[in-house]
Amino acid sequence: MGSMTIFLLSMQAAGVVTSIWSNKSAEKQIQQGRALEKAGIEMNMAANNYEFQESSLNSMRQLRQNIGTQAVMNAARGNAPGTELTVGKVQQSISAQSGDQEARRMKMLAREAELRASNVLSGLHTLKSETELGRSLSKDLFEAASTGVHYLQYGDNVQSALASKFGFGKSTQQGA
Repeated sequence: MGSMTIFLLSMQAAGVVTSIWSNKSAEKQIQQGRALEKAGIEMNMAANNYEFQESSLNSMRQLRQNIGTQAVMNAARGNAPGTELTVGKVQQSISAQSGDQEARRMKMLAREAELRASNVLSGLHTLKSETELGRSLSKDLFEAASTGVHYLQYGDNVQSALASKFGFGKSTQQGA
């Protein structure tokens, strides 16, 4: 085996090591990106839940204020508490607030489902990226192995072909 073949094999081995190192580095970056994206989705879900709870609390405050105002208005009009007219208006306010609460809840659940779907798609994208990375590394390793076998089998012919094509080793071959 000639010195040129040994040199080419060592350069190829260095290339394989570099490919493996860059693959690991890219994999770490993909995982870090996924972790950041997942944290962002979880934060959005928490913000969505907080917004729902805050809205519900404000709605309950508004309902309490409306019922209090109705009681004062009914007292000013001389309507006795507990009559059909006063109870009906209170029931209307409670019913309207319940409907609004259900609409807010459905909106929150829809947003939460959207965020969960986004999380799943992100996971699939991460898996795809990691698979492509692994496939690329496998291809590089296979090509390096097959080229290495080729160098070992046809080392002198490869060296002669490189020498004639690129001028490598002409002085050593002519002097031999």
